[in-house]
Amino acid sequence: MKNSTFCSMTILLVTFFCITTVSAQSWTELGSAKVHGHTDHDEIWVTNSRRDFKAIKLFVKNEGIDFDRVVVHFGNGGQEVMNIKNFIHAGGETRVMDLAGGDRVIKKVDFYYKSNAMTSTKARVVLYGRR
Repeated sequence: MKNSTFCSMTILLVTFFCITTVSAQSWTELGSAKVHGHTDHDEIWVTNSRRDFKAIKLFVKNEGIDFDRVVVHFGNGGQEVMNIKNFIHAGGETRVMDLAGGDRVIKKVDFYYKSNAMTSTKARVVLYGRR
């Protein structure tokens, strides 16, 4: 009886720590921007978070976007350029992009793209960060 109770408690504790680790890696919405032009770039200012992030991803709403690259600007003045070169359909998201370096407080993110100028529906790009 003691062995089965011990095993049950061990399984519960391991499950708790696994769930805690997964939730610590959850994604936080950092901001969004409406796509304005045919071949252009837009930016998302991150104003509500002063925390370090280890990775970002972009989620696309309303209309697909042909991404070229993303430039992440950090609070310490540094920046990181990430080439995407991928079409993301509405409802899709980019790959997870890991951030290099130590100070990863994100100030803003510029994204360069081509969008469909023939449609009145404009895409919205939502930026997510993971700690």
